[in-house]
Parts: sequence; structure tokens; C-alpha cells
Amino acid sequence: MGEEALGFRWLTEHQRRAFVRALRDEVTRLSDKDQLLTFARRWLYDHKLLIEHDRALRSQIAVAVDLLESETGTSIATTVPSDLLDKWRHALVQLRPDGQTQQSWLWEAPAKHSTVQIAQVFERIDLLYSLDVHKHLVDLSDITVRRYARQLASRPPSVGARIKEPRRTVEVACFLRYCLFTTTDQAILMVQRRVADLWRMATEEVPDTVNWADMYKELLANLAVLAAEDKLTEGELRTRVVELLAASQLAKPPSRASLVRERLFEGIRPVRPLLAEIGKLPWRAEPDNPVQPALNQLLKLYAEKARELPIEISAPRLGGVWSAAITGDDRGKAMRAMEVATLFSLRRAVRNGSMWVDHSLVFRGRARLFFTPERWAVEAKRHYARLDLPTKASTFLAPLLTRVRAGVAAVATAAREGTLRVDNDELHLTAMPAEDEDPKVIQLRSQLDQRLGEVQLPEVILQVDAQVRFSWIMLGREPRSTEELLMVYAGILAHGTSLTSAECARMIPQLSAVSIRQAMRWADDERRLGQACTAVLEFMQRQPIAATWGRSDLASSDMMSMETTKRVWQARLDPRRNTPSIGIYSHVRDRWGISYAQPFVLNERQAGVAIEGVLRQERM
Repeated sequence: MGEEALGFRWLTEHQRRAFVRALRDEVTRLSDKDQLLTFARRWLYDHKLLIEHDRALRSQIAVAVDLLESETGTSIATTVPSDLLDKWRHALVQLRPDGQTQQSWLWEAPAKHSTVQIAQVFERIDLLYSLDVHKHLVDLSDITVRRYARQLASRPPSVGARIKEPRRTVEVACFLRYCLFTTTDQAILMVQRRVADLWRMATEEVPDTVNWADMYKELLANLAVLAAEDKLTEGELRTRVVELLAASQLAKPPSRASLVRERLFEGIRPVRPLLAEIGKLPWRAEPDNPVQPALNQLLKLYAEKARELPIEISAPRLGGVWSAAITGDDRGKAMRAMEVATLFSLRRAVRNGSMWVDHSLVFRGRARLFFTPERWAVEAKRHYARLDLPTKASTFLAPLLTRVRAGVAAVATAAREGTLRVDNDELHLTAMPAEDEDPKVIQLRSQLDQRLGEVQLPEVILQVDAQVRFSWIMLGREPRSTEELLMVYAGILAHGTSLTSAECARMIPQLSAVSIRQAMRWADDERRLGQACTAVLEFMQRQPIAATWGRSDLASSDMMSMETTKRVWQARLDPRRNTPSIGIYSHVRDRWGISYAQPFVLNERQAGVAIEGVLRQERM
């Protein structure tokens, strides 16, 4: 009777098949069984179906996980020769000359972007190429590859060697594939930064050009002298003025940019091996891209050990600023100009997506970064339904256009009434007179402060967790002990404060540095941490007072610089504080609360992360 009154019912055979399909689809994106159990309960509840016992749900989850591993293992065993798989397993546990295993060495991030570090990154790529990793596992999804790679990396090589098949094969193959992805990204990013350093060093060596204000003052003084000569006829004055202007043009010094380019021609020698290494990557480009032919020509000249550019090579499409040097009589200088032009054009092509590498996560083709037309045709309706969006753009834009027209009409009315003024394509609101603060507001604020009193941060964390249970989300289950609950808090605080596990252990005597380090690995799961942050944000927005803070459909975004250690290879020097820092780009709701945050490299363009923060909002 109760289930009928609430509208819940038992699973039918058709609904069970739909539930199994949804569970198998979720297994490809999520590995934690406790979180899969939460997903299964939520799916049944959303579909008004009675939730089965945990044992039955866990049994279906285990079957789905085993099926995914079995299918992935079968796919790998079918496409990769068995002797090559044995070679991969042996390569991970093999020791390097410094005593470090190759598994740990491949997983390490570079400490900085020096020439030695770049050489080590390319050494990793060469090792992965020698194992033919780039030739296999092309059909595996990036989510699956990342998932199993991180599981293997979280264990020591000695423990990983004891994992049973087919999981051992899946983890080893995905680990090597993922290492190839991340190492390629690291190499390209380091080369981009090296190119920026090359330009910066050349700029520092170029002296300041002539003072243009002094040149123009001198020209005006000469013109004034000519104007003061009464004996000159009109024709003679015009001729003298033309001669004076021509002489001034001839005295015009070269621009600072041209001088920097000349310095680059001399500074290209130290990075020539870098250009040779980056050229070995399997670059792909759009049909009309001029960089790939120029890069191939340089690699051919390097193989021939040529130091001068053949006269028949001109490369005019690399940019007009380089053409004069490339086509000049000095063929040695032309060779260096060709190298500089190719290096800078390659950096620009990689950033705008016109050149890419297939085995990369960041710098790959647009069809792999986004949806291919074939995949979009199959999955479009599912993604529209997930975002609760109509399939036609006109249906989505209709209410927005209505609001735009109403807003424009309101602006026109305000302009006619004098409340708003339009001047030089800008809107100016009439300044509102300052109001005296209401004594009742002062009294209410005082009463609220007295009622709340002083509150410590641990009390706030515990009270919010009691309402939201974000610790349950982080663990995927209920915390089993007080120590485990503290570990969740410590892991988040350690990441948020950029403190080490040892430093946090000094503040939390109940926990050891080892347990905090384990909790920090829990917070490394971006999906799990994002769900916990979303739960806290939704709890905050549900409070009645939040409605007075602003609109629910507005947000702002900006980047702030967060100080970090110089050992983080993505860290850059903050120009204001002169300290190693990394950017955190945040989207803040109009009703407060951070809806999305992403780490970001300083001094880079912010348009991409700003758009991504909007696209990540699944509730429009």
C-alpha cells in the first residue's frame, strides 16, 4: 500500500535491462564501487522504482565491473601480440641506472623546463616508441585509459606485479598509453615555454631604440627654420620640405621587433637540437598549413648535416617578417631564419589547433577533442536530455531573445526618462544619492552577531558536513571511524592550503603524515571532489537568505594567483609578487558560491577556461 501511494513499483524485465545498461555505461566513467552503489540507488529512485538490497546491487555492480575489465582485456589481447604484452610487463618493473623503476620514472612530472628536463621527457617518449605503444590501443576510450593507469600508478611496482589477469594486462597497457599521452603534452608545453623564453632573452639583449619624440622635435625645428627663410620661393620651399622629410625617413631606425628577430637568428643554435627532437613527433596538420612542410624540410636538412639553406627554399607562407632573411644572400643566416620562423609558427599552430599529435590529451585533433560528426549523430539526443536542453537552437533562443527585447526596451525607457544616458557607445547611470543607514538594520546586525558568536572553522565544517554529507561523497560511503572522517577533512585542507602532509600532521595530532597523504590521493579524484563541491554549493543556494544575494542565473569569473612551490613544473613567476604561482580560474555565482574552478597557467589567455566553466554547468 505504501509503495502504491508513493508511486513506486518493482522492476520489470524491461526496466531491469535499462538499469543494467545505465550501470554499465556508468562503470566506464567511474571505478569506485561505493559511488556506483550510490548511482544505482539514485537511478532507481529517479525512475520511481523500489531500491533493492545492497547485496543485490553490489552483485550487479561487480558483474558490470568484471564485464568491463573482461571486454577491455579481450580487446587488448586481440590487438596486441602476446610477446609485446610480456615486454610491456617486464619494462615496468625494470630498474634504471639510478635504482628507480621505469614505472615510477615514467609517471614523474618534470621539475622545470630546462634543456636537461626536456631531454628526459623526450627520452621517455623514445622508450614508449621502442615499446610500440603508439601503434596500439587506439580504440580505447581516454576515460578507461586514465582510470586504469591511475590505479596502477597508485601502487608500488612490486604490488602491481601480483595483480591477477586480465586486470594486470589492462592496467599495464593503459598505464603505458596514458604515459605516452601525458609525456607528449609535457614535451609540447615545455617547448612552448622554451620558445617564449627564447623571445624574452632576445628582447632583454636588444637596447632601447631611438626616442621618437626627439626625432619629431628635431624635424619640427628644421621645418621652422625653413619657414623663417623669406628669400625662398614657394617652389624652392616645397622642394626643401620634401628633401627634409625624405632624409628623416632614411634616418628612421629599425623597429625593436626587427632587432629582436635579428637576435633570434643568433640565439637559435642552442635550441636547434630541441627543434630536431620535436620534429620527430608524428605531427598532423590541416591541408593548407605551411608549418609541417617547413618542418619536414628542416628535418631533411638536419639529416644531411646542412648548415646553409638551399636557394630554392623560400617558405613565404611562414610570415612576411621572415621572408627577407630567408630569401637573402647569406644562406647561413637564411637557415637560422628558417629555423626561427618554423619554431614560432609551430608554437602558434599548436595553440590554434591547426597542427596536432594523435597520442596527446591536450594537443590532439579537433575531432578527438570534441565529438566526431558520426558520434554526435548517435549520442546527441542523450546529451541534450542530460542538459535538459531542446534539440533545436531556435527553441532554446526564443525565451532568451524575448528577454533581450525586454531589456532593450527597458534601456530605451530609462534613457527617455533621464535615468540612463548613452554616450559614445557607453551606458551611464545617474548617480543615486547616498542613503542613511537604517537604525533597525544596525540593531539587527548586532543581534545576529550576538546570536552567532564566535565560530571556529572545525565547527563550521562539521555542521555543513552533517547537512550535506560531503564526506560520504568523498568516500563513496559512510565514514567508518572518527579517524577516517578527519582524513577526509585533512586531505581537502592540505590541497586547499598548499601544505604538505607532514605540515598538516603537525596541526592535526590525531593523524599521521602517511594517513594524510592517503587522504590527499582521495581528493585527487576530480569527479569525486567536484560532486562534493556541488553538494555544498546546492546546500548554500537552498538557504532562504541566498535569494537576497542576487540572481540564480548570473555568475562572474576571474583568475586569482595562488602561490605554490617552484617544484610544480606548471608554476610561473607571478609578476606582482615575484613568487612561483599557478592560476585558479573560478566561476562565482551571483548568489555567491564557487560553481567551477580550474587550475590554470599564469600569463596565458583565459578565454578557453572561461568558456569551459560555462559549459560545465549541467543545469541551465
